[in-house]
Amino acid sequence: MSWSPIPDDDWAPLEHERDKFFSVYIDETSQTKHRYLMIGGLVVPLSHAAQLEADIIEARRDTVVPATRPDGTPRVMKWEKLNEYNSHVYKTVVDTVFNFRRVYKLPLNKDVAVHCVGVDTSVRSPRETGAGDIGVGFDKEFHFLCTVILARRYQQALFLLYPDRRHPTMKLYKAREIMNLGVAKYGDKREFPFRRLAFADPERCQALQVVDIIIGGVAYKLNGHYKKPEANLAKREFCDYLHELFKIKELFYQSQLYRNDFFTFILRPKPPYRKREFPPKRG
Repeated sequence: MSWSPIPDDDWAPLEHERDKFFSVYIDETSQTKHRYLMIGGLVVPLSHAAQLEADIIEARRDTVVPATRPDGTPRVMKWEKLNEYNSHVYKTVVDTVFNFRRVYKLPLNKDVAVHCVGVDTSVRSPRETGAGDIGVGFDKEFHFLCTVILARRYQQALFLLYPDRRHPTMKLYKAREIMNLGVAKYGDKREFPFRRLAFADPERCQALQVVDIIIGGVAYKLNGHYKKPEANLAKREFCDYLHELFKIKELFYQSQLYRNDFFTFILRPKPPYRKREFPPKRG
């Protein structure tokens, strides 16, 4: 079961803009249960979004976790469902995304990467950020990921944003308008860089499932579950695999920002006595 990145009845890019577009699939970890809240976005060129979906489905074919059940209904891969029987499939799916750009020999302006914001809720909770409203606080962190991390990293790009479905605090068109006005206020010359903001269902969107797996694996270690005596051994092994694949070292402990060719992480609020950093421009 594949998911179409451009609904037939929705906006589509103009021909002269087409190569500037990226689809961004965004998910988050628990907003209330753990110290570190993570929001992550998988950035994929619009020109290759459908191919990535197809490749993930193919990677799952003939495994214990195919994309669909025998009756044709979607089968969702989630961090919570990872165990010793299916962890090899999770690794294969992450490998598919990690190697996608190299396999298809994409040019520099066709980046495929995961960008994350981590919120230390022990320093400032979403409720505090949102002046008493957790939803508003989360929206501000979501906007930071889009208007600061993505907009600064890809200064020529135009974005189609697909967050996991949740209860919004405002109409999506209004949130999109606020983000576009926000980047323009700080000198961004693009004409409406955020062209679409629409919820996606993970049941039908393979890329969104991958984001859930990746941020779940990173957060599992950062929130201390990895070191607990009762830690799930399959999840611990997957965390080790993920950290080695992405070359993640002592995340959080050296600086506010961690980045490499595939994975970016920025911590909020800025820890005391650490230099304020943002991801470099990509073009």
